[in-house]
Parts: sequence; structure tokens; C-alpha cells
Amino acid sequence: MSIVNRMKLTLAAATLVIGAGAGLAAAQGNDQGGPDRAGRMQQLDTNHDGKLDDAERAAARASFQARQARHAQRKAEQLQKFDTNRNGQLDDAEKQAMRDSHAAERFAKLDANRDGAISLTEFKAGRMGKGHHGGRHHRGGGDHGDQD
Repeated sequence: MSIVNRMKLTLAAATLVIGAGAGLAAAQGNDQGGPDRAGRMQQLDTNHDGKLDDAERAAARASFQARQARHAQRKAEQLQKFDTNRNGQLDDAEKQAMRDSHAAERFAKLDANRDGAISLTEFKAGRMGKGHHGGRHHRGGGDHGDQD
């Protein structure tokens, strides 16, 4: 293999590992894009030897690809549900309908006693299981339904 091809392969592998690390960090729901570089490395370096071996790179790549597949599936489901004119994309009115639907679902989850209002107790109880970000995921995925 030529040096140029090795460099290209190394660059491609590094890009995948960095992307996988960002994907893993985002999956944790950190709104700032996840932990710092050392934190991403620690997540990926499962044998804690300070470097990524072939198995760790493969695991990172597989995790990233699985996350991309889940995101694509959710996006397709949202399109199927809210693309009322069936043109393959969401126009402004369809996006608004999607946001309204998701807001109603989130409200219903918080309104434990179904009285049409969210008390401070219900709000706190709903936030407790969600972590610091209230169940909201990064822009690229999650269950809030935003279409990119």
C-alpha cells in the first residue's frame, strides 16, 4: 500500500472515530456536544490503555452507524406521519403540526393527574428522570422530532 493510500486510510479512520465519539457524547444528551476530547477518548478506550485498538475503533464505528440508522428511522417515521401532502419533505405548516403534536405528548407525560395543568410537583417529577436537559436531545436526533 502506498504512503498516500495509508494516509488516506488513517485520515478516514480518524474521522470515523471522532464522529463516533461525538455521536456517543451526543447520545448522552450533553447539550454542549458532549464531554471534552479526553472524555470521548475515555469512553471509546474500553481497555484503558490510552489508545484505540482495532476492536475499539470497530465498536465506535458500529455504535455510530447504529445511531445514524436509528436517527434515519425516526426521521422517516416523522415524515410518514406529518408529510400530509406526500411530497417527501415537511413544509412549514407540517413542521408546526409536528411540533404541536410533540408538545402535546410531552405535556401529557408531565400532567400526571390529567387536570390540564402542570403543577410544580408534576414538573419536578417529570424533570427528575430526564437529567439536566429535561429529556431534550441534541438537535441532530432524539425524540423531540425536529427535522434537519
